[in-house]
Amino acid sequence: MDIIQLRYFLKTAETMNYTKAAEALFTSRQALRHTLDTLEKELGQDLFETDHNRLSLTEYGEYLALACTGAVKAFDALEADVSRFFGQQTPLRFAWSVSLSPYALPELDRIVLQDFSAKFPHITLESLPCPADKVIDLLESGEADCGCVLQMPTARPGFTATVLRTSPVTIDSGKGSPYYGCPEITLADLPGIPLIGMGELDRIARPLWEDCRRLGLTLNYRSVPNTIDALYLMRHGEVSGLNTLSPTPAPNTAPGAPTGRIPTILRGYTWELVLLCAQASPNYYAAQLLASHIANHYRTLFDGSRAASRKQEPSL
Repeated sequence: MDIIQLRYFLKTAETMNYTKAAEALFTSRQALRHTLDTLEKELGQDLFETDHNRLSLTEYGEYLALACTGAVKAFDALEADVSRFFGQQTPLRFAWSVSLSPYALPELDRIVLQDFSAKFPHITLESLPCPADKVIDLLESGEADCGCVLQMPTARPGFTATVLRTSPVTIDSGKGSPYYGCPEITLADLPGIPLIGMGELDRIARPLWEDCRRLGLTLNYRSVPNTIDALYLMRHGEVSGLNTLSPTPAPNTAPGAPTGRIPTILRGYTWELVLLCAQASPNYYAAQLLASHIANHYRTLFDGSRAASRKQEPSL
């Protein structure tokens, strides 16, 4: 059973006429019948039956039509994507959250994106740095093929997700906060804390947002556009940060990365640094190449940093 046989079968099942199906497939009626006969012999069952010159599907034909329609459509899409990639320059739009640079994704433009362009010169890469919410908007609207965002684990139908790393959700509080130095708090404690974060809760922190709605909790929360603004507000003690960084600094971060913080863990919630690829994008497979390239780079970086940290730990 091969893709040509299945295409011939589906077109015949659609038209219920050998002549019309052959014309639509740009083949002869004889070649069509031979292909269908070969398929029926291979499967050991008749797929069509004729009653008073009217063609209809047998029970086996109806089953095969349901079973193979999705596979044939997927193969046709794959064939079109491959033909387009091999035949012309492929544009690829990559959106990423500016809140991730430089600490969570150090040197993204210089190391990862330039290296990718050098390795895959056939792919024209357009980098789209923007706020976290905008990354999601661009992906959902089809204006970006691939995106990187830090979010709480969220099911996004129509996207494949490659998780680079996970970390607990933490609250960064100034010394004036009642929770300063507290190792752990729960969701019920949050309404008493003025909070900021780099994205709307229903977009980047959906599990927390849904739990708040379910429990009737109203948070004093606002979104800020970037890391610099967030650090400024937290440094001046005005707010606490719904932190989008790991409890320990990201490995190999740029000089000046925040160190020595004692964040408060929000029990029961995690962040995931994730690459999202839109399955409906005509450049989906090129986006998967980019996602794999980024994942290989940062997983090696993060794993190497963790191993180095363990070696430096004093033995007991």
